[in-house]
Amino acid sequence: MPRSRHQHPGQIAGYWLSQRPNSGQWCRTWYDTDTRQTRRASLGVDDFAAAEIALAEWITKNVATIRAEPRDITLARVFVRYQERHGQHLVGAGSQRISLAMMLRHLPEGITVGELTLDAQNVAVRAMQAAGYGNGTIKRALGAAKAAVNWAWNNGELERPVPFLKVPEGQGRERVLSVEELARLWSEDMPDHVRVFLALLIGTAARPEAALQLTRFQCDLERGTINLNPPGRVQTKKRRPVLPMAHWLRSWIEAAEGHLVAYRGKPVQKIAGAFQTLRDAAGFGPDVTAYTVRHTVATEMMARGVPELEIAFIMGHRMPNSRTTGRYLHVAPERLASARKALDDLANDIGRLAGRPMVPVHSDIQRASCVPVTKLQGCRPIAKPLKTGAGEGIRTLDPNLGKVVLYP
Repeated sequence: MPRSRHQHPGQIAGYWLSQRPNSGQWCRTWYDTDTRQTRRASLGVDDFAAAEIALAEWITKNVATIRAEPRDITLARVFVRYQERHGQHLVGAGSQRISLAMMLRHLPEGITVGELTLDAQNVAVRAMQAAGYGNGTIKRALGAAKAAVNWAWNNGELERPVPFLKVPEGQGRERVLSVEELARLWSEDMPDHVRVFLALLIGTAARPEAALQLTRFQCDLERGTINLNPPGRVQTKKRRPVLPMAHWLRSWIEAAEGHLVAYRGKPVQKIAGAFQTLRDAAGFGPDVTAYTVRHTVATEMMARGVPELEIAFIMGHRMPNSRTTGRYLHVAPERLASARKALDDLANDIGRLAGRPMVPVHSDIQRASCVPVTKLQGCRPIAKPLKTGAGEGIRTLDPNLGKVVLYP
């Protein structure tokens, strides 16, 4: 059996520091109850103080507390555990990590979860305001802290959660692209998976995470619908609706197997870096993100006369009018005709201005609702001279489109 606690240097949570014979390196040491033996794993450091820090970091990341009292566990440990076990796997993990670090910078060092009272949060909020942060940034920092604490509670690591302040909403994201700027993005060379991702953002106004997770299985070509909520996922406040499928988007979906946004046959988990490369190549600044495309598409739908109720449903927002109406729209997304037409018109305008069609070509003959184009170079369709009207060479899957040409 292991020796008593006072005999073990640097002991924390059943682990302590020791050195192997004839070795200067310190080891993480513990008693294995299965084998009834003392085991060691090198920490890779010779200095005892550095070994204490390394042991504490390892335990924070890998050893869960069991229903700890909030006053007995530091907020920093909860944040590290949350980021290591859950947060790093989320889309936007980098931003959340920054928010958690900002929260800790404006709180007393070593503060426990129990000490994170509403008064302490108010002090942190005032400190962040004095440092020049806006309400939106502060709200995200508090939201990230709340998510971490609630995760620890839901996973049995905390005895109970703590209340959090409600911070006023910050100003909305002011950056909205023009159609010309969207065309600039679309006209850039980019990897195939980034182009599919951008096409989905434009064609669905989905949140980036929903676009990345979208699979062919969620798209019903017969009914012309896209279910943004994958099977088994519980709807949250950020609701994922069933959308009408824009006509120009059908070819992207028909060509997919499994996840629509895939690289070398595997689903893409994170795309922020690739989108930043695209943004920089198109000459935009850091104020343009994947979310900017979502907000731009919403703005365009409003400008093109789409009713507010349809926009709210497409965006996954709370219904502005009737809850009953919102409840039944999901079973009849084909009634969102104004939204579908606006998305098709927007694609038409982007394709014309970019000089690069929005519909992919996977063979010599174009099958989607647009004009025929020549053979692809990679995934870059090159348009033939285009015709107007509904004459020879025009084909559409929707008889109601009449003489619409997506890329005149």
